[in-house]
Amino acid sequence: MTVKELAKLANVSTATISLVLNKKEGVSDKKRREIEKLIAKTGYTLRQAPTKKKNKNLCFLKVLKSGYFVEQNAGFVSKIMDSVQTECSNFGYNLNIVVAKSDFSKALMEINGGNYDGVFVIGTELDRDDFKYLDILTLPYIVIDNSMPVYQCNSITMNNEEMVYTILKHLALCNDPDFGYLHGLPEAVNFIERKNAVFTYAKEFNFDFNDDKMFLIDANVSGSYESMLKIIRSGKRIPRILFADNDIVAIGAMKALLESGYKIPDDIKIAGFDDIYLSSIASVPLTTMHVQRKMIGEIAAQTLINHISNRFKSYSKIKIGGTLKVRKTTSLF
Repeated sequence: MTVKELAKLANVSTATISLVLNKKEGVSDKKRREIEKLIAKTGYTLRQAPTKKKNKNLCFLKVLKSGYFVEQNAGFVSKIMDSVQTECSNFGYNLNIVVAKSDFSKALMEINGGNYDGVFVIGTELDRDDFKYLDILTLPYIVIDNSMPVYQCNSITMNNEEMVYTILKHLALCNDPDFGYLHGLPEAVNFIERKNAVFTYAKEFNFDFNDDKMFLIDANVSGSYESMLKIIRSGKRIPRILFADNDIVAIGAMKALLESGYKIPDDIKIAGFDDIYLSSIASVPLTTMHVQRKMIGEIAAQTLINHISNRFKSYSKIKIGGTLKVRKTTSLF
């Protein structure tokens, strides 16, 4: 039965029926009682308008300081973001991308005022001086690609220490103690953790390594080449075994070494880290550590959504392992 049909039975207007149904003034007590009896007799119930479903939105915040690691690392972060987006979609969430280039704190305040349920923060370029700004966030969040040392928050990254250990173990098979380390600049948290692992484990594998065999390399496409070329031209002796903080550093250094007459892997063997797509198609395919980017994205999304729904009550710090990809740059034969 419709309101119109009910009004016809009661011999009143539809507006009068509406006032009674919604318990509003404007109808005499006598007429209200008559209509209420008719409503009870006919079994009419007020049809509630369907409630509008609230959109579920998550923010993906890309923090750019140098841009070397987030924008110039040959799709490393974009692979994680693709995985996050797919997993969010599976749970019915929209993902909106926000970029913070200069004012990190301002971006966080604006996100607080947006229509978001939670935030993914790409923390690749954050250092410990930046961590305090995350206190601004009032929403559940997880930091991706930064272990966030001594800061209490959800985070997920690769297990740098164990992965460097695996690389050094492989390089030790060359039976050559002449080891050098190409350390990327600026010093991202990942690079600091890799540096600490190199200094911790190099002696375990009997490498002849000290501070003089650590070379500082700009961690961008052109800068890594220029940095290595400058080192070679300075007359410094280049060790026969090299580990680079990431593939961009390794590939740029390889270009400079090859142009300077070195043969890879005959004269110098080198390994990188990340397994970006360029590593397999470089002039000499690069041995590197494959990072499980899809897995990082999926677990990041699941962790954040569980915190939004209050399934998880405490923060969690997650480290993902990797797989060594052995290619021609460390050929042992």
